[in-house]
Amino acid sequence: MVLAFALVTSLATGCRSEFFPSESGAAPELVADLRGTGRVLATTTTERYWDGHTEITDILVLDVGGSSFRDGLDKALGILRARGWEAEDPPHLWRTRLESDKWDGAWIAVEPLMNYEVATSEGFDEQLDTSNATLFKRLIKRNTSGHLVVVEAHPDPDN
Repeated sequence: MVLAFALVTSLATGCRSEFFPSESGAAPELVADLRGTGRVLATTTTERYWDGHTEITDILVLDVGGSSFRDGLDKALGILRARGWEAEDPPHLWRTRLESDKWDGAWIAVEPLMNYEVATSEGFDEQLDTSNATLFKRLIKRNTSGHLVVVEAHPDPDN
């Protein structure tokens, strides 16, 4: 009887995932490990909602001791490579994606703070992203040399 009810309910609702919401985010241990990349100036998250699933991206703003945006990015990439992260080849000047065997399926992105854009497309949390935009504007004003970097930790897309 219960099985029949579940089957009818699934068919009637079109198996919509909104009725069974889920969320994913990077492992807390991964984010903790990324904190060792440099001096953490700010942490936040952004959330993207799609078809009943919320994907949470952890965001860290780091000072890795660079003297310019390029130097900061190069230093961050060097530190991350030494910790087992592999960058796409060749790394991009503005945003580089990295993966690690240690964190199977998860990936990170690194880019200079000066050109970081807070996600605002459909499915993102407008209130949270407005707060993040204010945070990043304030950090960019204080970051006159452009050496700060943003590291985003993304969850395994299959989980």
